[in-house]
Amino acid sequence: MPSERCLSIQEMLTGQRLCQSSSHNDAVLAALNQQRSDGVLCDITLIAEEQKFHAHKAVLAACSDYFRAMFSLCMVESGADEVNLHGVTSLGLKQALDFAYTGQELNSFNYLDLYKLADLFNLTLLEKAVVDFLVKHLSELLKSHPEEVLALPYCLLREVLKSDRLTSLSEEQIWQLAVRWLEHNCRYQYMDELLQYVRFGLMDVDTLHTVALPHPLVQASETATALINEALTYHQSIYAQPVWQTRRTKPRFQSDTLYIIGGKKREICKVKELRYFNPLDQENVHIAGIANWSELAPMPVGRSHHCVAVMGDFLFVVGGEVEHATGRTSAVRTACRYDPRSDSWAEIAPMKNCREHFVLGAVDENLYAVGGRNELRQVLPTVERYCPKKNKWAFVQSFDRSLSCHAGSVVDGLLWISGGVTNTAQYQNRLMVYDPKQNKWISRSPMLQRRVYHSMAAVQRRLYVLGGNDLDYNNDRILVRHIDSYNIDTDQWTRCSFNMLTGQNESGVAVHNGRIYLVGGYSIWTNEPLACIQVLDISKEGKEEVFYGPTLPFASNGIAACFLPAPYFTCPNLQTLQVPHHRIGTM
Repeated sequence: MPSERCLSIQEMLTGQRLCQSSSHNDAVLAALNQQRSDGVLCDITLIAEEQKFHAHKAVLAACSDYFRAMFSLCMVESGADEVNLHGVTSLGLKQALDFAYTGQELNSFNYLDLYKLADLFNLTLLEKAVVDFLVKHLSELLKSHPEEVLALPYCLLREVLKSDRLTSLSEEQIWQLAVRWLEHNCRYQYMDELLQYVRFGLMDVDTLHTVALPHPLVQASETATALINEALTYHQSIYAQPVWQTRRTKPRFQSDTLYIIGGKKREICKVKELRYFNPLDQENVHIAGIANWSELAPMPVGRSHHCVAVMGDFLFVVGGEVEHATGRTSAVRTACRYDPRSDSWAEIAPMKNCREHFVLGAVDENLYAVGGRNELRQVLPTVERYCPKKNKWAFVQSFDRSLSCHAGSVVDGLLWISGGVTNTAQYQNRLMVYDPKQNKWISRSPMLQRRVYHSMAAVQRRLYVLGGNDLDYNNDRILVRHIDSYNIDTDQWTRCSFNMLTGQNESGVAVHNGRIYLVGGYSIWTNEPLACIQVLDISKEGKEEVFYGPTLPFASNGIAACFLPAPYFTCPNLQTLQVPHHRIGTM
C-alpha cells in the first residue's frame, strides 16, 4: 500500500487530509511505458533506420531540451506525427527510450551508444547516468575493454576525471590513463585542459619527481610543468596544506561519514582510536555495536575532553586530558592533524596554554581555542589563534571572565560561545560572539537557562543548544532535556517543541545534512558514560524529530565527533544514521 505521512496541525484544524504516495510517480511512469509498448495514447512516432518507435511528446520533452524545443517551438516537427532521426541507430534509440521511461541500468555494451544519443539530443539525465556508470566501473572497463576507454570522447572523459567519486583508480593510474588517451590518435590539443583534472596533489612526491615531471608530454608543456610544480610546492608546505586546498588536492571519496575520536572509557583509560561509521550489516545495525565502526590510524596519544575541528578536509585534534605514565591525568597543550588521504597523523605546534573542557572553532584560515581548564585545573579566560601557514599559536582578545565546560559553534565567520562555568563555580546562561576581524567579543541575548557540559550546533542560521546540566534551588545538578534554538538574524531564543530522549553531558557533536548528532557522553543519573547517539533531524521545518542512532563501539564521555569524507575504498550507507530504525525498511 502507498505510504502516508502523519497529519499536520493545519490539516487537523481544517479537516483536510493530504496524502503523499511514495509509489505514485513510479506507477504513472510505468503506465506510460505500457502505453508506449502497446502503441496506445502515444502522440509521436520516432523513426531510426526505418524502424518506428511510439512515444509521448511530454515524456521526451521532460527528458531532453532538444525535444522540448522541437515540440514547443514553431519547428516543422512540432505538428508532425512522425519524426525521422538521422545519424541514430535503431538499437541506440530503443535503449535511449527505455532509459527515458524506466531509468534502466547501463552496461558495458550500451553506455557509449547511449552517450552519443544523449549528446546528440541533449538528454541531460542520460548523459549524467553514463558519466556515473563510467566513474563506478572505469577500473574494470580498463581491464576488459581498454580500447573502448581510449576511444571515449573528450567531453565524456573530462567529466569522468572531474568526478570526486572516481575512487576505483589511484591518482597515478588516472594520470597514466590521461597520458594514454592523449597519445592515442595524437590528441595533444586537449592536453593542457585534460591534465587540469588530474589531482597531482594526491600523488606522492617520489612519483611526481620520477614519473610525472620527466615525462615528454610534461616537458613539452608549460601548463603541465606548472601543475606538477604546484603539487610539489603543496607537499613541501606541510602545515599550510589545509588552507591551500584546490580541486587538484581535494580527496576523491564516495560519501561523507561520521568519525569519532578519543574519549574516556569506564576503566578510566584514554582512547586513542579514530573510527568511522561503516556498517557491514544494514539489517542489524542497531544491535551490531562495534561491527558498525571501522578503525583508522590511532592518534599519537589517547585523550578525552579534547576538541576537534575540520579545515580543508583535514582533521585537527587539540588539547584535552591525557593519562601520564604515573597514572595521573592532566590537561595538555599538544595538538595533531589527521590526513585522510594517507591515513596518517602529524604533530603540529602546541597551544600556549594547556586546555581541557574548552571550545575550538575553525574560522576562515585559522583555529581559535577558547577558555577551558589548564593542567592545574584552573579555569582560563584566554583565547588563542592557530595559523596553519606559520604553524604558530598566538593570544588574541581574552574572554571577559574565566570559563570552562561551555559550548561553541562557527557561523558567518563568527565564533559563538554559550553557557559554561566560571572560576567561582557560577553557571552561565550567556551567549557571546567573537569577531576575528575586529578581535572583539560581543554579548547577545542570553539563553533561556544556564547550561554547562552541553553542546551547540548550527543549522540553517540557527544555533541549537542541547544537553548539559543546570543547578536546582538546592544547588544540586539537574539534567537539561530541553532543546533551545537561537535565531541569529533576530537575536531571539525559542524553546523547541521537541526534547532530547535522555540527558547527555560531555558529548561529541557533529552536523550533516540538517541533522545534529549528539555522540556518547555522561549521565549524571547513573554516573556512567553513554554509548548512545541521539539524532536531531531538523532538515524539514515542522517535521523535526529526535531518535536514537546506532550505538558506539563502547560507552564513552569526553569523546569528539565530526563528519569527513569516508576513506576512498569505502562507501558507507548513512541511511541508518539519518532515519529512525523503524522507518528504514519502508524507505
